[in-house]
Amino acid sequence: MGAKLSLPDMLKLGVNGVPVVLSCMTAGYLFIPFAAKKANLTPELGTLLATGTSICGVTAITAASPVINATHKDTAVAVANVVAFGTMGMLAYPMIANSLVNSSEGVGMFLGTAIHDTSQVLGAAASYKMLYADDTALQVAACTKLTRNLFLGVAIPGLAYQYRDEVKIESEEKEIEKEKIGTTMSGLATFQKYVPGFVVAFIGVGALRSLGDYTLAQSSADLAFYVLPELNYHQLTNGVGSQASTYLLGTAMAGVGLSTSAESLVGVGYKPFIVGGRGALVVWGTGLACIKVLECFVD
Repeated sequence: MGAKLSLPDMLKLGVNGVPVVLSCMTAGYLFIPFAAKKANLTPELGTLLATGTSICGVTAITAASPVINATHKDTAVAVANVVAFGTMGMLAYPMIANSLVNSSEGVGMFLGTAIHDTSQVLGAAASYKMLYADDTALQVAACTKLTRNLFLGVAIPGLAYQYRDEVKIESEEKEIEKEKIGTTMSGLATFQKYVPGFVVAFIGVGALRSLGDYTLAQSSADLAFYVLPELNYHQLTNGVGSQASTYLLGTAMAGVGLSTSAESLVGVGYKPFIVGGRGALVVWGTGLACIKVLECFVD
């Protein structure tokens, strides 16, 4: 995922999308846990629904679930929610965006913020390109969604810190170890406790990709990092960011599925899906309102 993140591309195509992304994430994280509490859902389920809806769908849920020690049932329900409403958005939002948004950039930002999962966003944006011959909307949608994904590096450590006192201890030995760590924790230990290693790798690879794109643009000889030819550089980034990530993310999602049985969804009821559906509407409504404001300033 990190190999897809290019800061120069984001600044060029999606700089206006940053406040839109932040507004949508804030709306999702404020509304969905509140609605989940009113519906008597577990706090962990509310957090997973908010994370999946606001950041990057199933990937975010997969990352957040072990951090907050969510149950397999809550994880399965959150994943089902994201798949259901994200798929609906993927099918419906291209036409809705064409009707409600006036610019290609606005359409891209709408699709990039309103739809849950990265693959769903790219599917919707590709459909929009096919329907309306608009490549700009596709590029902005991709950059806007990857900007959302970047906030995974902030959200996961934040959730780890938020749930630091609520993590379930399975044995007395772990309880003693936790108390010991709590009294003798160094700065490095604190960082390791609240920032999972994959988040460090995610941000680090994204920074490396951004540096490569920057040096490629600055080099008169078209060399990434001033040593790697452009063709080889693009082969490397596409191989890792597109081809390899497809299989690696697929394996991770399969792991989530294999650890969850269909019985987890038995007796769940409609409340989680009402909360998830309302949350999705709040997020895309917030995004649309921000985009309309931006269009007024541009006009």
